[in-house]
Amino acid sequence: MTQRIHKLEDNLVNRICAGEVVERPASALKEILENSIDAGATTINVELEQGGIKLIKVTDNGSGIAADDLTLAIERHATSKLNSEDDLYAIQTLGFRGEGLASIASVSWFNLSSREAGSTGYQISNIFGDVQAVKPAALNHGTVVEVKDLYHNIPARKKFLKSETTEYQHCKTVFERLSLSHPEIVFKLSHNDKEIYNLSNSDLLGRTVDLYGSSYAQKYFTIAEIAGEDLTLSGYVYHPAYLEQNKNLQIFFVNGRYVRDKVIQSAIKQGFSGVLHHEHNPNYVLFLTINPADIDVNVHPSKSEVRFKDSGAIHSFISRSLKKALALTLSSTLAEDSFTGRNHDSDNYTATPYPAGNGSTYDKQVGSWQRNDYPSSTQNYKSSQPYQRPLENNSDLVREWLGSSLGGMNKTSNSDLFVEDGDELSGTSNTTLPPLGHAIAQLQGIYILSQTRDGMIVVDMHAAHERIILEKLKRQLGTNAIAAQQLLMPLALNVNPILIEALHKHRDELSLLGFELDVIGEQQLAIRAIPLLLDGEQTEQLVRDVLQDLANFGSSNVILQHQEEILSTMACHCAVRANHQLSIAEMDALLREMEQTERSNYCNHGRPTWFKLTMHDLDGMFMRGK
Repeated sequence: MTQRIHKLEDNLVNRICAGEVVERPASALKEILENSIDAGATTINVELEQGGIKLIKVTDNGSGIAADDLTLAIERHATSKLNSEDDLYAIQTLGFRGEGLASIASVSWFNLSSREAGSTGYQISNIFGDVQAVKPAALNHGTVVEVKDLYHNIPARKKFLKSETTEYQHCKTVFERLSLSHPEIVFKLSHNDKEIYNLSNSDLLGRTVDLYGSSYAQKYFTIAEIAGEDLTLSGYVYHPAYLEQNKNLQIFFVNGRYVRDKVIQSAIKQGFSGVLHHEHNPNYVLFLTINPADIDVNVHPSKSEVRFKDSGAIHSFISRSLKKALALTLSSTLAEDSFTGRNHDSDNYTATPYPAGNGSTYDKQVGSWQRNDYPSSTQNYKSSQPYQRPLENNSDLVREWLGSSLGGMNKTSNSDLFVEDGDELSGTSNTTLPPLGHAIAQLQGIYILSQTRDGMIVVDMHAAHERIILEKLKRQLGTNAIAAQQLLMPLALNVNPILIEALHKHRDELSLLGFELDVIGEQQLAIRAIPLLLDGEQTEQLVRDVLQDLANFGSSNVILQHQEEILSTMACHCAVRANHQLSIAEMDALLREMEQTERSNYCNHGRPTWFKLTMHDLDGMFMRGK
């Protein structure tokens, strides 16, 4: 007999919701911590036992909950964060659904104690769905949430929890992400009575170092891009080749909320294209702020995904911002005394994440950042007088390599290669040393050794020259429309309706990319022309990839990637080879060109082109002064 439709009881509904919202202890911890942040807490203390399975206790000094609201706090769809439907489409808090505490309380021994400023504290308990009466409680201003024996009343669900170590690591990850998103809040974490973190209020860089190690305190690139009042990108990116302890730190916040999104991931990958080795992943801590009305955060049970109103514009903004930071020349990124791998003025940079409940005040936090803070040229490096280095007998070879950059060089004696004005390297001269110093020798026909004011730099000459040539080829290719080559016989290509729609919508962009495509059937295209530099053997897959990118993100980097691969191969074959002996003048000329070339920190394959050893490093190796 067919079962009749009936309404489920509230406790069963709560447990069904708990299956979505409270996947594991870390999910419960995330819901509680978000409530503490939304309540304006400045200190949050987290205590865990047995990976959060036995106990999750969160104490904060936020605004607290009124005694009359405690019962509502553990009911489904009861919240103080939404008042109307319009609020749902402009979310400015981390929590908003009003079902987190109700779901947690239905599958645990749950205690909620709270006290508003100037009032008495009260407590309510929910023992595996059995709600107890509200009663007075002694506590400081704020809220205390205790979750004991998670899923103890549902053995079928509890058996899917992992080991204590695994569940603890998930809780720790949630704690780290939320504490990173709000470095101005004091966070504490203990596990099984052992203190794990005691984080004082800090800026973003300080909090990153506290959580992930001292290697993240240097060699970073600062991102501070503003595209109008309601769209900004800030934070830090790290090239993994220069990290001593690469922890694959990949954290992205949208309006202070940690998210995983394919549009964002694609944009970051595109931003790092051409400078990242295939075995490496980019490291970054980035904050995107956007008008809350332009995103939908109510698209995933754990609120870990978002949907953008204009994903194409966001994709372009993120990738362009990263490319801009990573493309700075060495003259812009190198201080005279040491390399930090960061943009200028980054010592004064403090990235404050998006403030909940105040969506249009980001300009107050970035202070004086302006669009012109990031010059694309090398105006940061200025010598006290025009810098000139000598040419020796092989000047024609050097000029063939480096072109007009050698135009003003004069001949001098070999002794002048090492010292100018008698005491340049002693630090008593007013002459400013170039960022990469002066070449003093060539090692094994592969590496250039250069002396700087405070140490030495080792340069892989082939890798460096390869990058210089590639960037010149890219500039020669220009930014105009890509030249197309007509096919002798058009190719027929079967595609799905989504790609057909992308063709109709982005026909102009495809033309600029060098494609000529026509629809010849319900699900069939004719390829009549392709970009000039590309290999015709991969035409069909190339067209599919481009159309798929246009459908997903509104733009495509596929053609530029293919072109760059071809230019990179050309540059590799043209670059100076190992065991090619260079004069001091030629090595110096290569160093000067590196300083003026974008992305010269890395070769065309994403490997480092140079590294530095300071006198402090060398003294440590030889235990000098010990």
